[in-house]
Amino acid sequence: MQGEPMPEDTRSPDELRAMFGANLRRLARNYPSISALCRELGINRTQFNRYLAGESFPRADVLDRICRFFDVDARIVLTPLDDIPDANTHHVNATLTQFLGSGAQATHDCTFPPGFYAATDTRTSIVLHAKRLPQCTLIRGFTPRSVMPGSPSMAREVRGIASCSGDYVYMLISGRNGQNSRVYVVSKKDTLWQGTSYTRPDKDDARPVTLTRLGQDATDALGAARKLIKAHRPD
Repeated sequence: MQGEPMPEDTRSPDELRAMFGANLRRLARNYPSISALCRELGINRTQFNRYLAGESFPRADVLDRICRFFDVDARIVLTPLDDIPDANTHHVNATLTQFLGSGAQATHDCTFPPGFYAATDTRTSIVLHAKRLPQCTLIRGFTPRSVMPGSPSMAREVRGIASCSGDYVYMLISGRNGQNSRVYVVSKKDTLWQGTSYTRPDKDDARPVTLTRLGQDATDALGAARKLIKAHRPD
């Protein structure tokens, strides 16, 4: 019994690798450092260069990681990037782009690079990860278990956005359902970002906050964060 005929538009593996490489090069242009991008993706630089050149194709799990990072779907294997409908065309995103700046430079100009940070003030310590998006920088992190003992990771998760104005970084972060929302206003002081943390605007609740950059590697960053959190833990 003969199988079904192959569709006329079937593409060869070489064509698929070339298409993926071209789209990946387009996506990577928004990032000033390929090495830093590889660290964020957790992909070896040599292997990533092979993807860019169309010489190799990622495993399914690596492709999923790439798609999630760039907020695209798996059609980047089959379709030119310009032909894939943009899921981020909502007018709110256009407004953010207009007011906050566009591209990876949105938080690059004020030297707030992507990566892991430990944010400490007089009451709490939290580990944050900054990831650049076209309109702003996305913030995600978890309050340490030592600060919220017995709480599941979902309850400890925080998310937010960051953008810059002049020399200052403005960061809004919150737990789920708006719990424990706060605003950080910081600027770079030597190797640290220092400023003020605000919670309730109707209360005198401003307190000093320091952000320490922990680098791009998750294992090293979390190890360093534990030491900082322990050192800053209130007695």
